[in-house]
Amino acid sequence: MIRTERNWKLLSLVSFVAFMFYLYIAFRTPLTHDDWTWGIAEGMKRYHNGFADYNGRYLGNIVEILITRIDWFRILMMGAFGALMVVLPAVIAKTNSLGAYLLSFLLFLVVPANMFAQTYGWAAGFANYNTAAICILVYLLIVKNVFYDKAPKYNIFLTIFAVPLGFCSQLFVEHATLYNIVAGVFIIVLAFVKFRKFFLFHILYLVSTIAGAVWMFSNGAYAKIFSGEDTYRTVNNDVGFIEKIYGIFKTTMYQFLVMNNVGLNIVLAIIGILVLTKVAQNLSTLQLIFKNVFIMILTVYPLYRPVVGQVFHISSSNTATFEAFFSLAFYLVLVAIVIMFIPGSNLKTELSFYLLSVVTLAAPLFFVTPVGPRNFIICYMFFVLFAVRTIHFMYEENYLNFRAAYVPLFSLVIVFMIAFMYMFTQIGRSDDARIASARAQAEAGAKVITIKRLPYEQYLWMSTPIIPSYQATNFVKYYNLPNGTTLKIVPSNSAK
Repeated sequence: MIRTERNWKLLSLVSFVAFMFYLYIAFRTPLTHDDWTWGIAEGMKRYHNGFADYNGRYLGNIVEILITRIDWFRILMMGAFGALMVVLPAVIAKTNSLGAYLLSFLLFLVVPANMFAQTYGWAAGFANYNTAAICILVYLLIVKNVFYDKAPKYNIFLTIFAVPLGFCSQLFVEHATLYNIVAGVFIIVLAFVKFRKFFLFHILYLVSTIAGAVWMFSNGAYAKIFSGEDTYRTVNNDVGFIEKIYGIFKTTMYQFLVMNNVGLNIVLAIIGILVLTKVAQNLSTLQLIFKNVFIMILTVYPLYRPVVGQVFHISSSNTATFEAFFSLAFYLVLVAIVIMFIPGSNLKTELSFYLLSVVTLAAPLFFVTPVGPRNFIICYMFFVLFAVRTIHFMYEENYLNFRAAYVPLFSLVIVFMIAFMYMFTQIGRSDDARIASARAQAEAGAKVITIKRLPYEQYLWMSTPIIPSYQATNFVKYYNLPNGTTLKIVPSNSAK
Protein backbone atom coordinates (compact mmCIF):
# COMPACT_ATOMS: atom_id res chain seq x y z
CA MET A 1 0.00 0.00 0.00
CA ILE A 2 1.31 3.44 -0.89
CA ARG A 3 1.73 5.78 2.08
CA THR A 4 2.16 9.41 1.12
CA GLU A 5 2.20 12.81 2.79
CA ARG A 6 -0.86 13.68 0.75
CA ASN A 7 -2.72 10.76 2.35
CA TRP A 8 -1.87 12.07 5.82
CA LYS A 9 -3.23 15.48 4.89
CA LEU A 10 -6.45 13.90 3.65
CA LEU A 11 -6.79 11.83 6.81
CA SER A 12 -6.17 14.91 8.93
CA LEU A 13 -8.96 16.59 7.02
CA VAL A 14 -11.31 13.65 7.70
CA SER A 15 -10.47 13.87 11.40
CA PHE A 16 -11.15 17.61 11.42
CA VAL A 17 -14.45 17.18 9.58
CA ALA A 18 -15.54 14.46 12.05
CA PHE A 19 -14.62 16.72 14.95
CA MET A 20 -16.54 19.69 13.56
CA PHE A 21 -19.54 17.48 12.81
CA TYR A 22 -19.79 16.04 16.31
CA LEU A 23 -19.03 19.45 17.76
CA TYR A 24 -22.06 20.86 15.97
CA ILE A 25 -24.27 17.93 16.98
CA ALA A 26 -23.21 18.45 20.61
CA PHE A 27 -23.90 22.20 20.31
CA ARG A 28 -27.46 21.51 19.14
CA THR A 29 -28.18 18.60 21.51
CA PRO A 30 -30.20 19.68 24.56
CA LEU A 31 -29.76 18.27 28.04
CA THR A 32 -32.30 15.54 28.72
CA HIS A 33 -33.57 13.03 31.29
CA ASP A 34 -31.30 12.91 34.38
CA ASP A 35 -28.96 15.57 32.93
CA TRP A 36 -31.31 18.04 34.64
CA THR A 37 -30.73 16.24 37.95
CA TRP A 38 -26.95 16.25 37.59
CA GLY A 39 -27.03 19.95 36.70
CA ILE A 40 -28.74 21.10 39.90
CA ALA A 41 -27.91 20.89 43.61
CA GLU A 42 -28.80 17.19 43.67
CA GLY A 43 -25.83 16.42 41.43
CA MET A 44 -23.45 18.26 43.74
CA LYS A 45 -25.03 16.54 46.74
CA ARG A 46 -24.10 13.19 45.22
CA TYR A 47 -20.59 14.48 44.64
CA HIS A 48 -20.13 15.73 48.20
CA ASN A 49 -21.39 12.37 49.46
CA GLY A 50 -18.70 10.65 47.41
CA PHE A 51 -21.47 9.01 45.32
CA ALA A 52 -22.00 6.72 48.31
CA ASP A 53 -24.54 3.98 47.58
CA TYR A 54 -25.22 5.56 44.19
CA ASN A 55 -22.73 3.80 41.88
CA GLY A 56 -19.00 3.35 41.37
CA ARG A 57 -18.86 5.29 38.12
CA TYR A 58 -16.84 7.98 39.85
CA LEU A 59 -15.21 9.56 36.79
CA GLY A 60 -18.36 9.22 34.69
CA ASN A 61 -20.35 11.00 37.39
CA ILE A 62 -17.78 13.80 37.68
CA VAL A 63 -17.78 14.26 33.90
CA GLU A 64 -21.58 14.43 33.97
CA ILE A 65 -21.54 17.10 36.65
CA LEU A 66 -19.07 19.15 34.60
CA ILE A 67 -20.82 18.87 31.25
CA THR A 68 -24.23 19.81 32.67
CA ARG A 69 -22.76 22.99 34.10
CA ILE A 70 -20.16 24.09 31.55
CA ASP A 71 -21.66 24.22 28.06
CA TRP A 72 -18.41 24.81 26.20
CA PHE A 73 -16.77 21.87 27.97
CA ARG A 74 -19.67 19.55 27.06
CA ILE A 75 -19.62 20.62 23.41
CA LEU A 76 -15.84 20.36 23.12
CA MET A 77 -15.64 16.99 24.85
CA MET A 78 -18.49 15.40 22.90
CA GLY A 79 -17.04 16.75 19.67
CA ALA A 80 -13.53 15.47 20.40
CA PHE A 81 -14.61 12.06 21.71
CA GLY A 82 -17.07 11.64 18.85
CA ALA A 83 -14.25 12.22 16.38
CA LEU A 84 -11.94 9.86 18.28
CA MET A 85 -14.53 7.08 18.00
CA VAL A 86 -14.28 7.51 14.23
CA VAL A 87 -10.52 7.92 13.89
CA LEU A 88 -9.06 5.48 16.40
CA PRO A 89 -10.35 2.24 14.82
CA ALA A 90 -8.58 3.13 11.57
CA VAL A 91 -5.41 4.16 13.43
CA ILE A 92 -5.45 0.89 15.38
CA ALA A 93 -5.78 -0.97 12.07
CA LYS A 94 -2.52 0.74 11.00
CA THR A 95 -4.10 2.09 7.87
CA ASN A 96 -3.39 5.29 6.03
CA SER A 97 -6.27 4.64 3.65
CA LEU A 98 -8.84 7.40 3.30
CA GLY A 99 -11.46 4.75 2.58
CA ALA A 100 -10.92 3.07 5.95
CA TYR A 101 -11.52 6.34 7.76
CA LEU A 102 -14.61 7.03 5.67
CA LEU A 103 -15.90 3.52 6.38
CA SER A 104 -15.41 4.00 10.13
CA PHE A 105 -17.15 7.39 9.95
CA LEU A 106 -20.07 5.93 8.02
CA LEU A 107 -20.56 3.03 10.44
CA PHE A 108 -20.77 5.38 13.40
CA LEU A 109 -23.25 7.53 11.49
CA VAL A 110 -25.59 4.57 10.98
CA VAL A 111 -25.80 3.48 14.61
CA PRO A 112 -29.42 2.57 15.50
CA ALA A 113 -31.50 5.58 16.52
CA ASN A 114 -32.12 4.25 20.04
CA MET A 115 -28.39 3.64 20.56
CA PHE A 116 -27.60 7.14 19.29
CA ALA A 117 -30.26 8.59 21.61
CA GLN A 118 -28.74 6.98 24.70
CA THR A 119 -25.15 7.95 23.90
CA TYR A 120 -24.57 10.85 21.50
CA GLY A 121 -28.05 12.27 22.21
CA TRP A 122 -27.80 12.10 26.00
CA ALA A 123 -25.02 13.77 27.95
CA ALA A 124 -25.23 11.29 30.85
CA GLY A 125 -24.97 8.33 28.50
CA PHE A 126 -22.07 9.89 26.63
CA ALA A 127 -20.25 10.69 29.89
CA ASN A 128 -20.17 7.01 30.82
CA TYR A 129 -20.34 4.84 27.72
CA ASN A 130 -18.50 6.81 25.04
CA THR A 131 -15.74 7.73 27.44
CA ALA A 132 -15.32 4.07 28.43
CA ALA A 133 -15.13 3.19 24.73
CA ILE A 134 -12.38 5.76 24.13
CA CYS A 135 -10.36 4.40 27.05
CA ILE A 136 -10.50 0.92 25.52
CA LEU A 137 -9.51 2.23 22.11
CA VAL A 138 -6.53 4.08 23.58
CA TYR A 139 -5.38 0.88 25.28
CA LEU A 140 -5.73 -1.10 22.05
CA LEU A 141 -3.85 1.60 20.17
CA ILE A 142 -0.91 1.14 22.53
CA VAL A 143 -0.88 -2.67 22.61
CA LYS A 144 -1.86 -3.33 18.97
CA ASN A 145 1.70 -4.43 18.08
CA VAL A 146 1.29 -7.52 20.23
CA PHE A 147 -0.69 -8.98 17.32
CA TYR A 148 2.33 -8.73 15.02
CA ASP A 149 5.61 -10.64 14.74
CA LYS A 150 7.94 -8.03 16.14
CA ALA A 151 8.00 -7.68 19.92
CA PRO A 152 6.46 -4.37 21.04
CA LYS A 153 8.48 -1.69 22.78
CA TYR A 154 7.07 0.78 25.30
CA ASN A 155 9.02 3.85 26.35
CA ILE A 156 9.08 5.05 29.93
CA PHE A 157 6.28 7.56 29.38
CA LEU A 158 3.90 4.94 27.98
CA THR A 159 4.80 2.56 30.78
CA ILE A 160 3.96 5.18 33.39
CA PHE A 161 0.78 6.07 31.50
CA ALA A 162 -0.44 2.49 31.97
CA VAL A 163 -1.28 3.28 35.60
CA PRO A 164 -3.69 6.22 35.14
CA LEU A 165 -5.10 4.67 31.96
CA GLY A 166 -5.87 1.35 33.62
CA PHE A 167 -7.24 2.87 36.82
CA CYS A 168 -9.34 5.60 35.21
CA SER A 169 -10.77 3.26 32.58
CA GLN A 170 -12.51 1.35 35.38
CA LEU A 171 -14.60 4.21 36.69
CA PHE A 172 -17.14 4.73 33.92
CA VAL A 173 -19.37 1.70 33.35
CA GLU A 174 -19.44 -1.72 34.95
CA HIS A 175 -19.29 -4.15 32.02
CA ALA A 176 -16.38 -2.19 30.53
CA THR A 177 -14.65 -2.44 33.91
CA LEU A 178 -14.90 -6.24 33.84
CA TYR A 179 -13.88 -6.37 30.18
CA ASN A 180 -10.71 -4.33 30.76
CA ILE A 181 -9.47 -6.91 33.24
CA VAL A 182 -10.18 -9.76 30.83
CA ALA A 183 -8.47 -7.90 27.98
CA GLY A 184 -5.47 -7.12 30.16
CA VAL A 185 -5.05 -10.80 31.05
CA PHE A 186 -5.45 -11.84 27.42
CA ILE A 187 -2.79 -9.41 26.19
CA ILE A 188 -0.32 -10.59 28.84
CA VAL A 189 -0.88 -14.24 27.96
CA LEU A 190 -0.69 -13.59 24.22
CA ALA A 191 2.51 -11.57 24.57
CA PHE A 192 4.14 -14.29 26.68
CA VAL A 193 3.11 -17.06 24.26
CA LYS A 194 4.46 -15.13 21.28
CA PHE A 195 7.54 -13.42 22.71
CA ARG A 196 8.30 -15.46 25.85
CA LYS A 197 8.46 -12.39 28.03
CA PHE A 198 6.32 -10.16 30.18
CA PHE A 199 6.06 -6.45 29.44
CA LEU A 200 5.93 -3.93 32.28
CA PHE A 201 3.28 -1.85 30.51
CA HIS A 202 0.94 -4.87 30.34
CA ILE A 203 1.51 -5.77 33.98
CA LEU A 204 1.01 -2.23 35.27
CA TYR A 205 -2.15 -1.85 33.20
CA LEU A 206 -3.66 -5.08 34.55
CA VAL A 207 -2.77 -4.25 38.15
CA SER A 208 -4.27 -0.78 37.70
CA THR A 209 -7.49 -2.16 36.21
CA ILE A 210 -7.86 -4.54 39.15
CA ALA A 211 -7.32 -1.66 41.58
CA GLY A 212 -9.85 0.46 39.71
CA ALA A 213 -12.39 -2.37 39.67
CA VAL A 214 -11.98 -2.87 43.43
CA TRP A 215 -12.62 0.83 43.99
CA MET A 216 -15.67 0.82 41.72
CA PHE A 217 -17.34 -2.25 43.19
CA SER A 218 -16.57 -1.28 46.78
CA ASN A 219 -19.33 1.32 46.39
CA GLY A 220 -22.28 0.34 48.58
CA ALA A 221 -24.67 0.48 45.63
CA TYR A 222 -23.55 -2.92 44.37
CA ALA A 223 -24.18 -4.65 47.69
CA LYS A 224 -27.72 -3.27 47.52
CA ILE A 225 -28.14 -4.50 43.96
CA PHE A 226 -27.10 -8.06 44.84
CA SER A 227 -29.16 -8.07 48.02
CA GLY A 228 -32.26 -6.85 46.19
CA GLU A 229 -32.50 -3.56 48.09
CA ASP A 230 -32.08 -1.50 44.90
CA THR A 231 -35.45 -1.19 43.20
CA TYR A 232 -34.05 0.19 39.91
CA ARG A 233 -31.04 -2.05 39.27
CA THR A 234 -31.49 -5.72 40.00
CA VAL A 235 -29.87 -9.11 39.59
CA ASN A 236 -32.45 -11.72 38.66
CA ASN A 237 -32.04 -14.79 40.87
CA ASP A 238 -35.53 -16.19 40.43
CA VAL A 239 -34.69 -18.53 37.54
CA GLY A 240 -31.90 -20.95 36.76
CA PHE A 241 -28.61 -19.93 35.17
CA ILE A 242 -29.28 -21.43 31.73
CA GLU A 243 -32.93 -20.38 31.72
CA LYS A 244 -31.96 -16.82 32.60
CA ILE A 245 -29.41 -16.55 29.79
CA TYR A 246 -31.75 -18.13 27.25
CA GLY A 247 -34.66 -15.89 28.21
CA ILE A 248 -32.66 -12.67 27.88
CA PHE A 249 -30.90 -13.87 24.73
CA LYS A 250 -34.15 -14.46 22.84
CA THR A 251 -35.92 -11.30 23.99
CA THR A 252 -33.58 -8.31 24.10
CA MET A 253 -29.93 -9.36 23.80
CA TYR A 254 -29.95 -10.42 20.15
CA GLN A 255 -31.70 -7.21 19.14
CA PHE A 256 -29.39 -4.77 20.91
CA LEU A 257 -26.25 -6.75 20.13
CA VAL A 258 -26.79 -7.64 16.48
CA MET A 259 -30.16 -7.36 14.75
CA ASN A 260 -30.84 -3.65 15.31
CA ASN A 261 -27.52 -2.74 13.66
CA VAL A 262 -28.99 -2.78 10.15
CA GLY A 263 -26.40 -0.59 8.42
CA LEU A 264 -23.49 -2.21 10.23
CA ASN A 265 -24.79 -5.70 9.42
CA ILE A 266 -24.97 -4.89 5.72
CA VAL A 267 -21.34 -3.74 5.75
CA LEU A 268 -20.21 -6.77 7.79
CA ALA A 269 -22.01 -9.07 5.39
CA ILE A 270 -20.41 -7.42 2.36
CA ILE A 271 -16.98 -7.73 3.97
CA GLY A 272 -17.61 -11.38 4.83
CA ILE A 273 -18.72 -12.17 1.30
CA LEU A 274 -15.67 -10.38 -0.11
CA VAL A 275 -13.40 -12.51 2.07
CA LEU A 276 -15.19 -15.67 0.95
CA THR A 277 -15.00 -14.76 -2.74
CA LYS A 278 -11.63 -13.03 -2.91
CA VAL A 279 -9.52 -14.70 -0.22
CA ALA A 280 -11.01 -18.18 0.14
CA GLN A 281 -9.58 -19.99 -2.88
CA ASN A 282 -8.46 -23.59 -3.65
CA LEU A 283 -10.88 -25.05 -1.14
CA SER A 284 -11.71 -28.63 -0.27
CA THR A 285 -15.22 -29.93 -0.85
CA LEU A 286 -16.14 -29.46 2.80
CA GLN A 287 -14.76 -25.92 2.84
CA LEU A 288 -16.70 -25.15 -0.34
CA ILE A 289 -19.92 -26.30 1.30
CA PHE A 290 -19.27 -24.10 4.31
CA LYS A 291 -18.39 -21.20 2.05
CA ASN A 292 -21.72 -21.38 0.19
CA VAL A 293 -23.74 -21.75 3.39
CA PHE A 294 -21.93 -18.77 4.87
CA ILE A 295 -22.66 -16.66 1.79
CA MET A 296 -26.35 -17.56 2.02
CA ILE A 297 -26.53 -16.48 5.68
CA LEU A 298 -24.56 -13.30 5.00
CA THR A 299 -26.88 -12.43 2.12
CA VAL A 300 -30.19 -13.04 3.87
CA TYR A 301 -29.60 -11.93 7.46
CA PRO A 302 -28.84 -8.21 6.89
CA LEU A 303 -32.03 -7.93 4.84
CA TYR A 304 -34.22 -9.68 7.40
CA ARG A 305 -35.00 -6.66 9.59
CA PRO A 306 -35.54 -4.07 6.81
CA VAL A 307 -37.50 -6.45 4.52
CA VAL A 308 -39.28 -9.01 6.67
CA GLY A 309 -39.77 -6.73 9.66
CA GLN A 310 -40.34 -3.32 8.10
CA VAL A 311 -41.80 -4.12 4.67
CA PHE A 312 -43.87 -7.23 5.36
CA HIS A 313 -44.28 -6.60 9.12
CA ILE A 314 -43.89 -10.30 9.85
CA SER A 315 -41.44 -9.84 12.70
CA SER A 316 -43.15 -10.09 16.09
CA SER A 317 -42.84 -11.73 19.48
CA ASN A 318 -43.76 -15.00 17.80
CA THR A 319 -40.66 -14.86 15.61
CA ALA A 320 -38.27 -13.76 18.37
CA THR A 321 -36.73 -17.19 18.94
CA PHE A 322 -35.98 -17.63 15.24
CA GLU A 323 -34.56 -14.11 14.99
CA ALA A 324 -32.36 -14.69 18.04
CA PHE A 325 -30.80 -17.86 16.65
CA PHE A 326 -30.51 -16.33 13.18
CA SER A 327 -28.59 -13.46 14.78
CA LEU A 328 -26.35 -15.95 16.57
CA ALA A 329 -25.73 -17.73 13.27
CA PHE A 330 -24.71 -14.44 11.63
CA TYR A 331 -22.22 -13.71 14.40
CA LEU A 332 -20.82 -17.26 14.35
CA VAL A 333 -20.39 -17.08 10.57
CA LEU A 334 -18.15 -14.03 11.02
CA VAL A 335 -16.09 -15.92 13.60
CA ALA A 336 -15.90 -19.00 11.38
CA ILE A 337 -14.76 -16.95 8.38
CA VAL A 338 -11.86 -15.62 10.43
CA ILE A 339 -10.86 -19.04 11.69
CA MET A 340 -11.29 -20.91 8.41
CA PHE A 341 -10.38 -18.46 5.68
CA ILE A 342 -8.31 -15.54 7.01
CA PRO A 343 -4.61 -16.31 6.38
CA GLY A 344 -1.92 -15.83 9.01
CA SER A 345 -2.13 -16.66 12.70
CA ASN A 346 -1.50 -13.05 13.76
CA LEU A 347 -4.43 -11.65 11.82
CA LYS A 348 -6.67 -14.54 12.90
CA THR A 349 -5.86 -13.79 16.51
CA GLU A 350 -6.45 -10.05 16.14
CA LEU A 351 -9.78 -10.35 14.34
CA SER A 352 -10.95 -13.13 16.67
CA PHE A 353 -10.07 -10.92 19.63
CA TYR A 354 -12.29 -8.13 18.30
CA LEU A 355 -15.23 -10.46 17.70
CA LEU A 356 -14.86 -12.25 21.02
CA SER A 357 -14.64 -8.86 22.75
CA VAL A 358 -18.22 -8.27 21.61
CA VAL A 359 -19.60 -11.22 23.56
CA THR A 360 -17.21 -10.66 26.49
CA LEU A 361 -18.63 -7.18 26.93
CA ALA A 362 -22.20 -8.40 26.54
CA ALA A 363 -21.88 -11.36 28.96
CA PRO A 364 -22.37 -9.40 32.23
CA LEU A 365 -25.53 -7.83 30.79
CA PHE A 366 -27.29 -11.19 31.00
CA PHE A 367 -27.41 -10.83 34.78
CA VAL A 368 -28.43 -7.25 35.50
CA THR A 369 -31.36 -4.98 34.73
CA PRO A 370 -32.15 -2.57 33.26
CA VAL A 371 -30.29 -3.07 29.99
CA GLY A 372 -30.63 -0.64 27.11
CA PRO A 373 -29.07 0.18 23.74
CA ARG A 374 -26.44 2.36 25.43
CA ASN A 375 -24.89 -0.74 26.99
CA PHE A 376 -23.93 -1.99 23.53
CA ILE A 377 -22.14 1.01 22.02
CA ILE A 378 -18.76 -0.53 22.94
CA CYS A 379 -19.79 -3.84 21.36
CA TYR A 380 -20.76 -1.86 18.26
CA MET A 381 -17.34 -0.21 18.35
CA PHE A 382 -15.62 -3.61 18.24
CA PHE A 383 -17.68 -4.62 15.20
CA VAL A 384 -16.50 -1.41 13.51
CA LEU A 385 -12.90 -2.18 14.45
CA PHE A 386 -13.30 -5.67 13.00
CA ALA A 387 -14.73 -4.27 9.76
CA VAL A 388 -12.03 -1.63 9.32
CA ARG A 389 -9.19 -4.04 10.09
CA THR A 390 -10.52 -6.69 7.69
CA ILE A 391 -10.98 -4.21 4.89
CA HIS A 392 -7.48 -2.85 5.45
CA PHE A 393 -6.06 -6.38 5.22
CA MET A 394 -7.83 -7.01 1.91
CA TYR A 395 -6.67 -3.67 0.52
CA GLU A 396 -3.11 -4.12 1.72
CA GLU A 397 -2.86 -7.63 0.24
CA ASN A 398 -4.38 -6.48 -3.10
CA TYR A 399 -7.53 -8.58 -2.73
CA LEU A 400 -9.58 -5.43 -3.07
CA ASN A 401 -9.31 -2.14 -4.91
CA PHE A 402 -10.66 -0.04 -2.06
CA ARG A 403 -9.97 3.21 -3.89
CA ALA A 404 -12.98 2.52 -6.11
CA ALA A 405 -15.18 2.82 -3.01
CA TYR A 406 -13.89 6.24 -1.94
CA VAL A 407 -16.47 8.29 -3.81
CA PRO A 408 -19.49 6.16 -2.76
CA LEU A 409 -18.31 6.15 0.85
CA PHE A 410 -17.67 9.89 0.78
CA SER A 411 -21.12 10.48 -0.72
CA LEU A 412 -22.85 8.39 1.94
CA VAL A 413 -20.95 10.12 4.74
CA ILE A 414 -21.95 13.53 3.38
CA VAL A 415 -25.62 12.50 3.06
CA PHE A 416 -25.80 11.24 6.64
CA MET A 417 -23.92 14.26 7.96
CA ILE A 418 -26.35 16.63 6.26
CA ALA A 419 -29.34 14.65 7.54
CA PHE A 420 -28.06 14.69 11.12
CA MET A 421 -27.14 18.36 10.97
CA TYR A 422 -30.60 19.23 9.65
CA MET A 423 -32.34 17.19 12.35
CA PHE A 424 -30.26 18.60 15.17
CA THR A 425 -30.61 22.14 13.88
CA GLN A 426 -34.37 21.70 14.19
CA ILE A 427 -33.96 20.04 17.60
CA GLY A 428 -31.74 22.84 18.89
CA ARG A 429 -34.00 25.61 17.63
CA SER A 430 -37.07 23.93 19.08
CA ASP A 431 -35.39 23.45 22.45
CA ASP A 432 -34.31 27.11 22.54
CA ALA A 433 -37.86 28.15 21.72
CA ARG A 434 -39.29 25.75 24.33
CA ILE A 435 -37.14 27.13 27.13
CA ALA A 436 -37.79 30.75 26.09
CA SER A 437 -41.54 30.08 26.03
CA ALA A 438 -41.47 28.41 29.45
CA ARG A 439 -39.63 31.36 30.98
CA ALA A 440 -41.97 33.84 29.30
CA GLN A 441 -44.99 32.01 30.70
CA ALA A 442 -43.41 32.00 34.16
CA GLU A 443 -42.74 35.75 33.98
CA ALA A 444 -46.38 36.24 33.05
CA GLY A 445 -47.37 34.53 36.29
CA ALA A 446 -48.54 31.19 34.86
CA LYS A 447 -48.57 28.35 37.37
CA VAL A 448 -49.11 25.71 34.68
CA ILE A 449 -46.54 26.02 31.92
CA THR A 450 -46.98 24.22 28.63
CA ILE A 451 -43.90 22.88 26.88
CA LYS A 452 -43.72 21.32 23.45
CA ARG A 453 -42.18 18.02 22.53
CA LEU A 454 -39.02 18.29 20.47
CA PRO A 455 -38.82 17.06 16.89
CA TYR A 456 -36.94 13.84 16.06
CA GLU A 457 -37.23 12.65 19.66
CA GLN A 458 -36.11 9.17 18.61
CA TYR A 459 -32.56 10.59 18.50
CA LEU A 460 -32.78 11.97 22.04
CA TRP A 461 -33.23 10.15 25.33
CA MET A 462 -36.39 11.26 27.14
CA SER A 463 -36.05 14.87 26.03
CA THR A 464 -39.50 15.69 27.37
CA PRO A 465 -39.98 15.02 31.10
CA ILE A 466 -42.61 12.52 32.17
CA ILE A 467 -45.29 14.15 34.29
CA PRO A 468 -45.45 13.61 37.17
CA SER A 469 -41.87 12.53 37.91
CA TYR A 470 -38.78 13.77 39.70
CA GLN A 471 -37.35 14.60 36.25
CA ALA A 472 -40.19 17.09 35.71
CA THR A 473 -39.43 18.65 39.10
CA ASN A 474 -35.74 18.87 38.26
CA PHE A 475 -36.52 20.34 34.83
CA VAL A 476 -38.25 23.21 36.64
CA LYS A 477 -35.28 23.66 38.96
CA TYR A 478 -32.64 23.43 36.23
CA TYR A 479 -34.22 26.18 34.14
CA ASN A 480 -34.93 28.37 37.22
CA LEU A 481 -38.69 28.32 36.85
CA PRO A 482 -40.67 29.42 39.93
CA ASN A 483 -41.22 26.92 42.73
CA GLY A 484 -44.60 25.24 42.43
CA THR A 485 -44.62 25.43 38.64
CA THR A 486 -46.46 22.55 37.02
CA LEU A 487 -45.57 21.39 33.54
CA LYS A 488 -48.05 20.40 30.87
CA ILE A 489 -46.79 18.60 27.77
CA VAL A 490 -48.46 19.38 24.46
CA PRO A 491 -47.67 18.04 20.97
CA SER A 492 -45.30 20.24 19.03
CA ASN A 493 -47.90 20.91 16.34
CA SER A 494 -50.56 22.11 18.76
CA ALA A 495 -48.73 24.01 21.48
CA LYS A 496 -49.23 27.72 21.54
